[in-house]
Amino acid sequence: MLLEGPAPETLRVGLDPRSPPAAFVPGANYSYDETRKPPLMGEEALRRLEGFEIDVMNALAGRLGMTARVVPTSWFALERGLLDGRYDVILGSWTPSDRTPRGIVASIPYYDWGLVVAVRAEDARIRTLANLAGLKIGHIPDPSVDRALRELDTGLGVGSVFIRDNGALLFDDLKAGTIDALIFDSPYVLWRISQDRSVRVVGAPLNRLGYHVGVRREDTALLVRINAAIQTFRESDEWRQVRRKWESGP
Repeated sequence: MLLEGPAPETLRVGLDPRSPPAAFVPGANYSYDETRKPPLMGEEALRRLEGFEIDVMNALAGRLGMTARVVPTSWFALERGLLDGRYDVILGSWTPSDRTPRGIVASIPYYDWGLVVAVRAEDARIRTLANLAGLKIGHIPDPSVDRALRELDTGLGVGSVFIRDNGALLFDDLKAGTIDALIFDSPYVLWRISQDRSVRVVGAPLNRLGYHVGVRREDTALLVRINAAIQTFRESDEWRQVRRKWESGP
C-alpha cells in the first residue's frame, strides 16, 4: 500500500556511536578503540544504537517532522565534519567552546550537565575537593575540562594530570590506582556509578554547562526549528524520563 504525502525529510546527525551512555551498541566494548579515528560501524550496528543521545535525537526529529539518520564520526572530528557537509547537525554530547569555528552556531541546550570529580569509594583521603591537592587527576582532552582544571589548580595546587581519549579507560585507571581522581561529564559518571559502587562523586559539579545541537551558521532556518523543538522537548515528561533512564543506569 502506498503512503499518502511526501516522505519525511532526513536529518543527518553527526555523533560518535561509541560513547555509552550517550550512543552505543549494547554489549559492545569500546574501551580500547582508537577514538580519534572514525568508527567502523555498519548499518546493522547503527540500527541497534541506544543511549540518551539517541533518545534525544529521535525526540527532536519527531518534533521536526523529520527522520534522523546517524552519520558515525569520531567525537574529536564532529565540528570538522559539520563544516565539510558530511551531516546537517552535531548531536554528540557537544558543548561549544572558544575553539569552535565561527562557521558553527549552537542551539539552546537540550541537556544540562556539569563536570564532576570521581574517586575510589574506599579512598578515605578524599572527602572534599580540597583533598585533591597534590594528587594525580585524569581527564580527557577537552576545553571545558581544561578550564575547570585550571581553576581547580589555582585554588588547590593539583599534583599532576593524566590524559586519556576515553572515559572508560579513565575509570579503569582510577580503579587500578593509576590516578587518584578523574574529571568527567556528570551523565557518564552517574551512569557508571549506578552500576559500580566502587566509585563515588566528591563535592558539587565544577561547572554548569549544556549539551547543544551544532548547526552551520548559514542554516538559520534549521536552527530556529531546532530551538523550537528543544523548547517543547524540555517542557515534556519525555525529557525527564530520558534523564531518569540514563542517569540511573540501563
